[in-house]
Amino acid sequence: MTGRARIAEAGTVSHSASRTLLAGAILLLLTAAGALAAPVRIVTAGELSAEISATGRTPVVLDARPSRDFRAGHVPGSLRVDWRDFSESRPGIASYLFGDPARWGLLAVDRASLLDRLRALGMSSSRPVVVVGDPSGWGEEGRVAWMLLYLGHPEVALLDGGFPAWAVENPGRIERDAAHAPSGDFEPEPQPDRRMRLERLRAAIAVGSVTLLDARTAEEFAGKRLRGQKRGGRIPGARLVPEASLRAADGLYVDGQTLAKLVGPLRPGVPLATYCTGGVRSALLAVLLEARLGIVAANYDGSLWEWGSRDDLPLETGP
Repeated sequence: MTGRARIAEAGTVSHSASRTLLAGAILLLLTAAGALAAPVRIVTAGELSAEISATGRTPVVLDARPSRDFRAGHVPGSLRVDWRDFSESRPGIASYLFGDPARWGLLAVDRASLLDRLRALGMSSSRPVVVVGDPSGWGEEGRVAWMLLYLGHPEVALLDGGFPAWAVENPGRIERDAAHAPSGDFEPEPQPDRRMRLERLRAAIAVGSVTLLDARTAEEFAGKRLRGQKRGGRIPGARLVPEASLRAADGLYVDGQTLAKLVGPLRPGVPLATYCTGGVRSALLAVLLEARLGIVAANYDGSLWEWGSRDDLPLETGP
C-alpha cells in the first residue's frame, strides 16, 4: 500500500497505527516539498536567556509587537521592529483611506532603504537573530523572520510563546528603556524560493503546479469578512490552515506532528506557497513549516491586498 493510501485510511485503523501513519505523513511532507537544513529555529525563553548571558556571539533580539507593548516591557537589549516599515507602502489609517492596497503587503524594493533600516537594527550575518512576538498578535514575528530569511540571513529564530513566555521564565529580566544597537554590516542576498510573486503564482495555479495554504480565518476564507482588500474570498485551490491553529492553548507554537496534520498530505515535487491578507500570518506559517518540518515554502507577501486589487484574477467564495 502506498503512503497516500495509508494516509487516506488513517481514520479506520487503530490508535497505534494512526501514530505510525502520522509519522509517515510527516516524512511525505518532507519528501514532497524538499526538506533542507533549516537556518531557522524555535528557541525557548530559557534558551534565549542563556544565549543573551553567554559571552561571544550574543543574538540580535528584535521585538515585533506593537510599540505600546514594547514600552511596557521587553527582553533586555531588544530592539523594536515594525514589519510595515519594510513595505512598499506602509499600511495605516491614511493609506487605508487614500492608498493603494496592492502595495501594502509587498516587501520594499529599495535596496538602499532596506540596508539602512536593517543595519540600524545592528543586523549582521555573523550574529544570530531572535524575533519576539505575542500569541495574541497576528504573527508579526513571523513576517520579520521571513523577511530576514528571504534576504539571506543565515541564522534566524522565533521565541516560543513570545514575550509572555519570557516574562514567566524571567520575571526579573524585563526592561522598559529602549536599547541602541551599533550599526550592522548585513548584506542582503535574496532567496527567490522563499517569496511568491503574483505572476508566478498565477502561472502555477493555471497548470496546477503549486499547493497553496491560506493562513486566514474560516470567515475570511469563505469571503464573509474583508480586511482592507477590495474583494473577498480565497485564491482558487487554496487549503485553509488558520494562523490561530499554529499555537497551542499555552501560546507555544505547535509541534511538527500537529503542524503536519494541519497542513495535510502534499504532492511529491509540487512547491508549497502560503498567503493571507498581507503576507503576515502566512509568513508565520511559512517560517514554522521550515522550523518544524524542514519545508521551505514561498510566502506570497502581496497576498489578497494585491491579488484582490486585480479584477482579472479569480477568487472563490463559500465553505
